Amino acid sequence: MALNPQYEEIGKGFVQQYYAMFDDPALRANLVNLYSANDSFMTFEGLQIQGAPKILEKLQSLTFQKINRVITAVDSQPTFDGGVLINVLGRLQTDDDQPHAYTQTFVLKSLGSIFFIQHDIFRLSLHDCDEDPPHAFSQIFVLKPLGTSFFCAHDIFRLNIHDTA
Repeated sequence: MALNPQYEEIGKGFVQQYYAMFDDPALRANLVNLYSANDSFMTFEGLQIQGAPKILEKLQSLTFQKINRVITAVDSQPTFDGGVLINVLGRLQTDDDQPHAYTQTFVLKSLGSIFFIQHDIFRLSLHDCDEDPPHAFSQIFVLKPLGTSFFCAHDIFRLNIHDTA
């Protein structure tokens, strides 16, 4: 299968759709339709989950009602099987908590003209240190087998810098 030339548009459109559903408590349960029953994986703050029913269970366990979200950047790459790799950098505030930076990575798998979320990794960018640290960053690697070794098929690097102006 060839690389999808619309990967940028697909990535940005998907992110808009996903967060519109996620950020509305009345629509959040509908996200289950974007995942595969058995072939989707989610890592949420280190917790590994497989399959749409378990992912829905996790999404429904989230207790916040209000989300203020600012998306700083959406980086997308086409995958070699017609899918799209997406990395999102943003800030969010739930209910009355303080805002936090986050990164979320999606791998969309192509099934003809439709996509499902094959992989979803979410992590708040929290650092436990007393000194002024260097800038936080996120880096996503997709490794592919090559004989008895691996090669890096995809690499997305982003400094976690948010324009506050």
